Amino acid sequence: MNTATVFELAPALILFCFAASITPGPNNILLTHSGTHFGVIKTLPHLLGIRVGMTIMHLAMLLGLGKLFLIQPKLHFFLQLCASGYILYLAYKIASSSQLKGDNAQARPLNFFQGMLFQLINPKSYAVLMTLCTALTLPGGAYWPSAILGVIIFNLVAACSGLFWVNFGKYMRQFLNKPNIFKRFNWVMSLFLAASIPLVFLSNASIQ
Repeated sequence: MNTATVFELAPALILFCFAASITPGPNNILLTHSGTHFGVIKTLPHLLGIRVGMTIMHLAMLLGLGKLFLIQPKLHFFLQLCASGYILYLAYKIASSSQLKGDNAQARPLNFFQGMLFQLINPKSYAVLMTLCTALTLPGGAYWPSAILGVIIFNLVAACSGLFWVNFGKYMRQFLNKPNIFKRFNWVMSLFLAASIPLVFLSNASIQ
């Protein structure tokens, strides 16, 4: 195994991971919303849950889980339906918010386990990880070194991207000092979240 060859894969991994993690999607929209309502510190368990959930899936795919979706495409479709239903539920909850949740003692951000478990039904996550586990790993004896490099780089880049969206949400809070502006913001966020559902189904092309 040539160690230099493995690390030559790093630039492609960084670019792909950045493009996959910085673009708007269900996770980033939820992180932005949480940053607006609860701030950075209280959103960190949600962000950590996303990273742990994605890492579990990543390692499982490297061990052969991805082949299951090729053999059983109906399982992938079932996950798409589950994810779409949950996304619609979250979009409804966001749209129906009547005040900044940080001002409501009973409101809570998504916790570590909610953030983690959502990744396990998110087909868009599977599509991204499938690319990492196939196109961006090397064959033969370099498979696991390149795969572990992908896990490390993906977590580092995606964590930075997630923090960007959380801080963007916190920054937006200063503009939501009027009830009508706040209500419009919630509606925009819920519409963006609901609009991500077609991407969930388009991710099927990356699996098949």
